[in-house]
Amino acid sequence: MHDPQTLALERLKAMDSIVEAVGRQVRVKYELVLSDVLSSIMPLLAEDSSTTVRAGAYRLLRHLVVDQHDVYALHARYIDLFLVRSLSRDHHSPLEKEQSLRLIRLLLSLPGADLESIRPIPCSVIRAVVAIAESPEEKMRIMALETLGELLIRDLPLLSHSSGLRVILQALSDGPHDLSPFLAQCFLWVMDRPGYRKWLRPGVDVEIVLAAFTEVNGRGQSQEERVRAAARITTTFLKSWSGIMYFNLNGKRALRSLVDSLTNPSQVIRDALLDMFFNIFNVKTPAWYAASMAGSRLSGSNRRSAGPITHRDVLDDPVPAHEKINLIDQYLSVLLLIFIDAGLVEALVSVAADSKDATTSKKVSLLMGEILQLANRVLPLSYAAQAQTLPRLFALTTSFDTSQARLAASSTLAAVDTLNRNQSRGRLEEGASEDPRPRSNSLDDPLKRGQRQVESTKMLAGMQIDDSHFRNRLLATQVLSTKDHTAWNVDIVLELLEGPLLNPKRLDEAMRASKFMRRLLGFFHPFSYRYSEVKKTKATAKFTQLGCTLVNTLVASPDGVRYLAEDKMLRQIADCLVQLDPLGGPPVSEVVLSKQRMENTLASGYFEILGTLTKSVEGVKLLDQFKVFTSFYRISELRSREDLVKAIIENVDYTMDGHPRVFLSKALTSSYKHIRIFATQHLSHLLTTSTNSSSTACAQEWEIRLLLTQIYDPSPEVCKLAVKVLERVCRSLDTLEIVVQMRPSLDHLGEMGTGLLTRFLSTSIGVRYLHEIGFIQRELDEWYDERNAIYVVQLELQLASALHTDQISSDTSKSPFNGTPPSHFYGELVKTDEGCEMLEESGHFPEFADFIRQHAMEEVDSDIIAKLKSVLWAVGQVGATAGGLEFIDQEFILESIIDIAEESPVYSLRGTAYFVLGLISSTLEGIEMLEEYGWEGVTTPLGSATGLCVPMELENFVYTPTWEPPAPPVPEALLLATPKSHLEVEALSALANLSNHILATKASKALARLKQRHRDLFSSPRLYYRALEMLANHHYRLAVRRYIIELFDLPLDEEVAARVMDAGEELRVEGEKDRDEAGEVGEEEMGWRKNGGAVLDKAVKVILEGVEGGFSDEDDDEVSSPEEGATVIPLQVLQPLLSIKGFLLH
Repeated sequence: MHDPQTLALERLKAMDSIVEAVGRQVRVKYELVLSDVLSSIMPLLAEDSSTTVRAGAYRLLRHLVVDQHDVYALHARYIDLFLVRSLSRDHHSPLEKEQSLRLIRLLLSLPGADLESIRPIPCSVIRAVVAIAESPEEKMRIMALETLGELLIRDLPLLSHSSGLRVILQALSDGPHDLSPFLAQCFLWVMDRPGYRKWLRPGVDVEIVLAAFTEVNGRGQSQEERVRAAARITTTFLKSWSGIMYFNLNGKRALRSLVDSLTNPSQVIRDALLDMFFNIFNVKTPAWYAASMAGSRLSGSNRRSAGPITHRDVLDDPVPAHEKINLIDQYLSVLLLIFIDAGLVEALVSVAADSKDATTSKKVSLLMGEILQLANRVLPLSYAAQAQTLPRLFALTTSFDTSQARLAASSTLAAVDTLNRNQSRGRLEEGASEDPRPRSNSLDDPLKRGQRQVESTKMLAGMQIDDSHFRNRLLATQVLSTKDHTAWNVDIVLELLEGPLLNPKRLDEAMRASKFMRRLLGFFHPFSYRYSEVKKTKATAKFTQLGCTLVNTLVASPDGVRYLAEDKMLRQIADCLVQLDPLGGPPVSEVVLSKQRMENTLASGYFEILGTLTKSVEGVKLLDQFKVFTSFYRISELRSREDLVKAIIENVDYTMDGHPRVFLSKALTSSYKHIRIFATQHLSHLLTTSTNSSSTACAQEWEIRLLLTQIYDPSPEVCKLAVKVLERVCRSLDTLEIVVQMRPSLDHLGEMGTGLLTRFLSTSIGVRYLHEIGFIQRELDEWYDERNAIYVVQLELQLASALHTDQISSDTSKSPFNGTPPSHFYGELVKTDEGCEMLEESGHFPEFADFIRQHAMEEVDSDIIAKLKSVLWAVGQVGATAGGLEFIDQEFILESIIDIAEESPVYSLRGTAYFVLGLISSTLEGIEMLEEYGWEGVTTPLGSATGLCVPMELENFVYTPTWEPPAPPVPEALLLATPKSHLEVEALSALANLSNHILATKASKALARLKQRHRDLFSSPRLYYRALEMLANHHYRLAVRRYIIELFDLPLDEEVAARVMDAGEELRVEGEKDRDEAGEVGEEEMGWRKNGGAVLDKAVKVILEGVEGGFSDEDDDEVSSPEEGATVIPLQVLQPLLSIKGFLLH
């Protein structure tokens, strides 16, 4: 015989072996029948096993359970009794609790576990989890909260019946704050559908989050953390359709309370609310924000990230901002409208008029200015003008009193005005204004044109310099005085090279009559080891600029070209390139262009100098003369010198047809993938500079031809990059026409090339080409069958990511969503007349319209709701063009879409319909159609459509009726047989009073006396079952649950569990028999379901009928045994029990 410890170790080893086997071969658990092995596993859960063995048994069960049949097998073995016991153990059994919770979560996640008829976990077990979740000292609290959060999604009725909803709401409000964002997402899912949100009490439950903003006396770091957490959760709610619609219940009571909280005297609450509004309205605090809050003057000249417009910016965003539809702006428009109606602007004015806090006043001024600008941009003129009136602020400013409130209001008004003017000026300086005039090159607009004019004027003035002034400037450079380059005045040298020396006469004088030019070129000779030895720093970069300007000046005149050809500089650079060729000659000890020198010295600048020469015909001839391009081609084949290849690609000029383009083509087809990727990236940069430029179409054509070769690259990475670049540049119709004319074969790209081919639909020639290759019909079928649904999922994920950037982390490798919806096949198809004809021939649009009309008010079927969203997006994308509006007009479907937006019980469907109405308002014709149904489109000052619209009557859109939560079910304790003995009544009464902290001490003493005098009473399976039913139906703290379970002398094992469940069945049978005899079962149960606890008195009377004894509170120390033949105590004697029994139904 093994001792217990050895036996436990052997059991654990055996269970670990089975788990490892199942992990290696998953098929094992599918071939194993759990009911056949439960007889060996269930004894391990008995009370006489160690806590480690019980934990191992739960772990083994978790790895063996497969489906609902296994769940039935576990319930047949009374697994819920063992789980309740394990979850009620003390802190010495953390592993057992963890494994039991893991098993519970597995059972909840099984297929079919969310069906109401199949409930894998009973209420008794969830009550035990709730008790852990509400105990701050419990180590498993977070895990228990996560389990309840999962149950919130899987079985909300069960969670509600188990009082778990209260605990989740408390955790949402008070923490743990790391878990709160995830719980908030769960509640948003619940609030979306009427079938789920009916379990929430409108205006009570979710609004608990806002309680943190209404506290006046809270102080300390804990209060600040709570307020900040509440602000984050509120932001999450307000950045979703479910949250914004839910908070509009009861006449926007929650939102008005939120806005009124701005007047709370607590500085912590004010700051948190203001920061929250910055976040909600997508206001990014500029770089000067921190300085202005510290006391600097409030200005907006550096709003946003100021900086020059780069080539990559234009590539990423080739379409002007005013021509794009922005879904985020569409959402902000209705959000702003709701808060203006809730009194936000007036509340901000009230805070701004508070002269006690200058920092908050500055913050309010910034927020108010941003809100007013946002109103100008996303709201119709009538709404924007209403927001701009600011009656109270103007009234305070123009009043004749000399109060501090008047001064504060005047300062706020001045700050808002200054902010608006400075921001407008800053946008003009950045070139970000929405100027409808077409420009030859938006990269040069508007500042660079002025810079070029200044430089041209300076150059002309410099060329007209007189002889004495010229000689003095030459002497001032110090070049004639010393060979030490550190003593040279480089700025004067550059001024001469860019001005006077462009005059052939002055250049000849510098070359022939002085050592100026010879000394300059000598500094750049590679084998003089002067320039090539200078350390590469930011300060020494001017010497490379000097070299580039020098050769540029020399090649500007025939004499300079000859002088440069006779000089040793180009010859030595060519020799340095030959040194890199293993076959070019004998190896040398010191390579000028070694990898180390290229990284640390200005030797890398030689490639910039050579690149400057490729910008002119004379320079290219010089490079040909010294066979520099031949060396370039040999370098491209070097495996270990990719740095040189990259330097050549980056620095040579591709304006002229010749060797540079050939070298780039060679790099694009290199045998080394990293070179091909780099070359493709640089080609995308070149396409950026040529898109919308004034150069000829040939300049674009050769770039596109090279880029098209990359889509056939054997590397998926290179191919994907080329397709991405093509998709972006094809937003320009001119570039798109060129690509289509080349008729590329894109079939091999599969899904990767679908977006690019969809772009072709924007032109008639592209439609004809795609029709010839059968692409349109194939895509029509695919989008109709499945791609519409995929599009909705992708778009909703992108929207969620864009709106919740500060919440749950997302994939940062992907570019952020800017609000522009991705290309939709139906939307692209109707951009041409030929595409409209093909859509009409397909018959898809009438089917979409019929589906919308048939299922507009769907609220239950998730599949239908998902398909309805996909159909709405398809219809909206079709209606976003002038040609597509005819389809909407013919089918009269606009009214149904508006009905969904205003009346659908599913909040997310209303939001989708609202976005679709925004798409339809993308044209002036669409705006006119919407006006007939009470919706107003937003236009620019010049009358162009913006793709934004709002309801003329806000309440028609945001109104949501309230509801009555379902009544709780009948507690099973009311269905059991009435207790027959005085001791049972007394024990049950004391157990009931344990749930009340006021009576708990007295009840525990009564139970202790009962157990001391009647120990056999606490070995009764019937009483134990009644106690378990009380724990399953009513709220008890974890310590009380543990006390009640440990009070009974029934060590839990399979035999005891069977006896307890048999006793419960007997009680139910006897209870049914008693009710049949009383003839009251139907009336009482129906009455309970109708009004909850209205039949409480009658239920208590039924329970207490037939009791053969009673007790009085007059003698707490005496517990008498029932006498034989005792009569039934009159009901009025038992009146005190009514107050006690009330806790049973708490």
